[in-house]
Formats: sequence, C-alpha cells, structure tokens
Amino acid sequence: MSGIAGRTNYADWNKKTSSLLSELESEEEAQRLESKAALGHDKHSFSSAEAEEKDKLAKAAKVKKLLDSYKKRENSSVQEISNVLENNKKTTRFITRDDVDAGKRVLNISDTTGPGHIILTEDLSNLESRTGANTTLEAKSYPEDFENAAEMHKSGKIYGIVKVHLSNVNDCTLTFKCKVITGLLEVSHCRNLTIKLSKESTIVTVQADLCQNLTIEFHDAPSGKGITQPGVPTTKFWGDDADDRIFHAGVENLVVKTFRDGILDLEVVADYKKDGAVTVGNASAEEVQFVINAVNGELVNERVLRQGSATGTTIAGAVSGEGGMSARAMTAREMKEVEMKKKEIQKALDGTIGNGIKIIDKDGNEVVKKAESKTSDDDELVIEEVYAGMNSDDIKAIVTDCETQKSKGNESFGAGEYAQAILLYTLALDRASELPDASEVAPKNPLFARHVVLSNRSACFLKLGEHEKALKDAIDAAKMEPTYIKAIFRQGLALHAMGRYQEAIEQLAAALKLEPKNKQVKQALQFAEVRMHQEIRKRMEG
Repeated sequence: MSGIAGRTNYADWNKKTSSLLSELESEEEAQRLESKAALGHDKHSFSSAEAEEKDKLAKAAKVKKLLDSYKKRENSSVQEISNVLENNKKTTRFITRDDVDAGKRVLNISDTTGPGHIILTEDLSNLESRTGANTTLEAKSYPEDFENAAEMHKSGKIYGIVKVHLSNVNDCTLTFKCKVITGLLEVSHCRNLTIKLSKESTIVTVQADLCQNLTIEFHDAPSGKGITQPGVPTTKFWGDDADDRIFHAGVENLVVKTFRDGILDLEVVADYKKDGAVTVGNASAEEVQFVINAVNGELVNERVLRQGSATGTTIAGAVSGEGGMSARAMTAREMKEVEMKKKEIQKALDGTIGNGIKIIDKDGNEVVKKAESKTSDDDELVIEEVYAGMNSDDIKAIVTDCETQKSKGNESFGAGEYAQAILLYTLALDRASELPDASEVAPKNPLFARHVVLSNRSACFLKLGEHEKALKDAIDAAKMEPTYIKAIFRQGLALHAMGRYQEAIEQLAAALKLEPKNKQVKQALQFAEVRMHQEIRKRMEG
C-alpha cells in the first residue's frame, strides 16, 4: 500500500505530478520558442497580450524558483541514518552529535535489523542551530519549550532534535534520552521493536503505522503539560494529560506501558484486527485510526471518529506536512464531552442573561432579551454582547489564544515560513473547535473568524504545491462565509494548479462577480481561459 496508513502521502504524489508537469511545460515552451524563432518573433513580442503573458511567465518562474529553494532548504534539515546496528556487528549503538551533519535537525532512522540496542543520547539535546547574524528573523519557538524560549532571545540559538521518524527498524530496542523539541515521534513499518522513553525525553505524541509487535514504554517521562524548565523536576507524567496520545493504524500487538520509579503503573494492549477495524469502501482496515490515552487513571484504546490533527493541540500535523489538519482528532467519548461542555457554557450564558445582569451596548443603552422569540435579532445581540463582554472566562481565553496563533501564523507567512504558518493556523483552528459555535457550519456572528484562517492556510498550501489541501481549505472557508472573495479566489487557483481549468474558471468568475475591479482575479481568470483553450486545441489536434 502506498503512503502511510490512515493518511495519503500527498507529498509523494505532488512531487511526481509536479515533475511530470514541469517536463511537459518545458517541452511545450521549447516548441513554442522554436516556432517563434522560425517566424522571427523571438526578438520582440508579437503583441501586447504576448508581452503581458511573458511578464506573467517570468513572475511565475521567479515564484517557482523561490518555492524550490524553500523546499530544498527544508529537505536539507533531514538526517538519514540507516543500518544502525551494522549487520549485527554491535549489540549496542549510541547515536550522538557525531552522527548528525551540520544543520540537520530532523532524524530519520531506517532499514535497521537487530538484535541490538540503539540509544539516542542526551548529547543530541545539545544540537545547535542559530539564525544568521544579519537577519531580522527570529528562531522558531515551540510550545512548552522553556529552555529554548529563554536561550533564543539571548543568542538566536535553539537546541535539540526537532522530530524523529523510525521506519523498518526491526528486532531491537531503541531508547530516547534526548530532547525532541516538537514532542513528536513517527513510527512506520517496524517489527518486534521496543521504544523506551526516559525522563529526559520530551516525546508526548506518537503516530504508529503498519507495525507488528510494537512496545512503547514511558519511564518517568513527563507529560506534554509537565515539561518544566531545566533543573525543575516534573510534577506531571505522561498519561496525566488528555493531549498525551498515541495514534495507531494497521498495528498488530501494540503494547503501551508507563513506569514510575521502575514500577509498572499503567498498561494497555491494542491490535487493529482484534479492535474491529474492517475495510469500508476504498479504505482498508489498515487505514482505520485508533488513539490511546489516559482516561480516569487508566490507559484506554478508542477508535478515532472525527479525523483531524493526529497530534492534538500540542503539535500540529503540519510538522509532517500530511493531511487531516482541520481540527483535533476525536473519539466518540471526546465528541460527547465537547458537546456537553458547549451546552454547559450556553446554559451558563443564558442563566447570566436571566439573572438581572445588565448588558450595555456600544451606545450605553441596556440590551433587554425578548423571551417570546428565541431567534430575534435582539437575542443574537445579547449573546454577542455577552461574548464581547467576556462574561465567560473560558470563551475569552480560547478566543485570545486563537487570535495569538493566527497573528503568529501571519508573521510566519510574511517571512516565507509557510510550513510554520500552517502549523500555527492549525493550532488556531484546533483551539477554535472548542468554542460554542464550532458545530455550526456558518455561524451568523462567529466568535472567531475561522474562514479567514482556513483561507490563509489554503494560501500556504498553494505556496508549497499542496494543491488538494489548498482546495479543501478554500472550500471549507467559502462554506463558512460564501461571500469571502479570498476563499473563492483560492479555490480557483488550486483548481487551476490541478489542471481543472473549467472548474477554475467558474470559481474565478464568481470571485470577479463579487469584485469586478479586482485586477488579480481578472488576470487569473484570463490565464485559466488561455490554458483551457490550449487543452481543447491539443485534444482536437490529437
């Protein structure tokens, strides 16, 4: 099966299709230039329209060059280590900074077979990267990373491994004694592997796919909410928080254990076949996703019903660049709890309105709720005023957090850090899913403008060539706010990039109808029409 269980490997597909499209466009361009030269038109533009098209092509080439440079820079941060146990010549292998090239911050360990023991040492926590001396950009920050938060403001440095991925690691034990900044570990296609996470480890989220006989042990490892400043002992261990989670799909015999002071504390066994995963439509049983976390002091294994960010609010799925990032992945139990919480908040708000508390509008007049009509404009104004007046601390905290993540995302987008912007926008959307109006497709007076964030994330995906994801976000944004032109415009751009020119024209025409004087929309519409006519001409010519 291609890709990773439970998710489509969009990055691989985009790489292949982009390569084929680039080759085709290069051949077409060569033929066009040859014909122009034969007619003597290679020196000057044949018409103003051609000159305009030349200018567009030059700008597009410049943007493509920048994106290629960005992708190359991201790929250059990955350190590949394979055959770690050297064909069984060594039973124990320590991985240190000596095994990692300069500038490499993401560690991929693959194609290794034991028996043996691999240890990621504390030395890896001292891996250093820094921003350039003359740059105005700041080093990236990560949630709950107190050590780097203090250090990077002083020197522009940030320490530690960013993320670890294990693939085809078999018949051995792997111990983490180093810091992993994002707290994320990905495991795929491994067999008879035991992973031990020590108290020095900061891994709180694991994504395991297509493995057999996988054991994950937490030895006094801190919870995502228990990571403290250096030298300060943790008071919260893995499993003490709902965001400490292990996601798995297509894993046979998964054992998860937690230890405190060397004594087994919690344990659970999971197996996708025994837990009822079956083929449904085009989705195989291996694609059914489950999650393990602690509930009322016990580890439980539950099926994920609402797909979303596999890493919850601690780390976003955007780190890996793969799909399912519109909201936090949730089980039936969690969805029920969220609905109950929303009802409690709404009940509290209704009670506040009816308990004699005066709500004042912007003109200083008292707003009075009309009991006879639940859908009156006054009711909506009352609810809006309650939200605006922050009578609920919970709502205030959530909205503030959403706005903060959105602002950070905008800053990253402006700096060209599109993957980081996706991460931050996703965090904002995950947090917004906890608001009382989240269940409504298009709330009349939204507490947080989700459509704007979805549209912004769509723009990021377009920059990175993730056209299907860009289209989905743009469609979702337009559902929430049908007149939001940026969402409609980005639908058109995504469809155009996917070669669906007729659909692109329809969306771009709809955007132009909303803003007839928008030059950017006009140009995009003209370009889509040109490409569609080219496709029609090719088909006619055979």
